[in-house]
Amino acid sequence: MNAAQALAACAEITRSEARNFYYGLRLLPERQRVALYAVYAWMRVLDDLADNESRTPADKDTALARFEAATRAVLAGGAADGADAREAAVLAGLAVVVGSFPVDHADILGAIEGQRMDLAPRRYEGSADVERYCDRVAATVGRICLDVWGMREGADAGIARELSTKRGIAFQLVNILRDLREDQARGRCYLPADELSANGLTIESLLAWSDDARCRRFMHIQCARAERIFAESAALDGMVAPAAVPTLRAMSGIYRGILRRIARDPRSALASRVRLSALEKSWIALRARLGLLGAVP
Repeated sequence: MNAAQALAACAEITRSEARNFYYGLRLLPERQRVALYAVYAWMRVLDDLADNESRTPADKDTALARFEAATRAVLAGGAADGADAREAAVLAGLAVVVGSFPVDHADILGAIEGQRMDLAPRRYEGSADVERYCDRVAATVGRICLDVWGMREGADAGIARELSTKRGIAFQLVNILRDLREDQARGRCYLPADELSANGLTIESLLAWSDDARCRRFMHIQCARAERIFAESAALDGMVAPAAVPTLRAMSGIYRGILRRIARDPRSALASRVRLSALEKSWIALRARLGLLGAVP
């Protein structure tokens, strides 16, 4: 498989399996667009290895170790050697990315470690623990995006990375809130245990909506935290390269739309996974392209 074939396969994986990001990424110039399709396709394959319900935790760990070894080989300039055609495509796509952009390899390896955190049930005692998990599985990708997008002339690289980290954490907090029931079915809970306890709740009683006032108060706290972190990252929009601004605003607009839908009716949000329709996401992307979608307030 040559590089062009690998990148085309990565684009199709992103289009079909990472739709919230696809609507924003397609606004990028071609060079950055195909690179980030490859990054998200690589992440999708990585995530699937950790989530494969047909495998035992030990088998998943073995699969992740194999994929990590193959990824490290690519980072060192070696051949893309996947277990199947899909893996080979995303590894070949990743090779193009790291050969074309100044991507921090530590973030790529950190994303693998984040998926390894999901192999066994664990308790997240407080919000800081949850945010550390979010950094591994999401903010790593946000920092890779920044490396691919580039920054506006004069922007402080250190501050931009900090803000990109916050934006990635905010995205993942939204994912956590909309996937509570699905995660619980897999034996996972990413909510702060101390805040559940302080509100007299468990994940089971929250999902059963056992006490309206307590459940509503708890969900308000979680939604407010995500909104606050979005707001804290607002300056990022003015620091990325101008060509990347529509993409950043579109992706942020989609995720904030999901968050605000959860906040408006958290009980219904727990009953079924909250989504924006394809039309809603297209409208957000169009407004971002036309410069009509403002920065995160």
